Amino acid sequence: MDFVAIDFETTTSVRTSACSIGVCEVKDGKIAARRSMLLRPVPFEFNEYNVLIHGTTPDMVFDKPTLKDAWEYIRPVLDGKLVIAHNASFDISVLLSSLDYFGIEYPTFDYLCTVKLSQKAYPDLESHKLNALADNFGICFSHHDACDDAYVCARVLMKIVEDFGINTLAELEDKFDIGIGHIYPGYREPCTKNRKKTKKKE
Repeated sequence: MDFVAIDFETTTSVRTSACSIGVCEVKDGKIAARRSMLLRPVPFEFNEYNVLIHGTTPDMVFDKPTLKDAWEYIRPVLDGKLVIAHNASFDISVLLSSLDYFGIEYPTFDYLCTVKLSQKAYPDLESHKLNALADNFGICFSHHDACDDAYVCARVLMKIVEDFGINTLAELEDKFDIGIGHIYPGYREPCTKNRKKTKKKE
């Protein structure tokens, strides 16, 4: 399976305040690329708690591009891909809120959440938080570093695919009965833990 794992870190609870994005691309079942980019948050405000979590300070990002300025580099990574994130409702909302703020048209991609997926794949685990999954699978990383978080997210899906013999997105959807999210210009449909059932005609 080919997919792209993403992770955003923000400076406040405002969804446009992304200060970094991490990306991990998987092609033919192997990690093909890992990278991250610092971003100038909008508005340029910082919550002390957020800074303590990810360590990104104002002086580190005051001269960095906003998501609008960096979009020409970010869009090709996402467009037409399967995008995954751990707690995707947060990361996708950061992306779409930022695009809405800047008046940028949405790209087209499918997406899913590895929190929801790991809960179904490994229901006996006490926690499905990213650091707990990393510990359980023996993955070393720096939590709340966007690049590392995206990497672990990718490794989680790779583990599920391997453990359950999954080859395609359709197989993944059928095996765990999850609802895939869809994004395209002017439209957003969230991913869901349980796939919507279609009513049979009488």
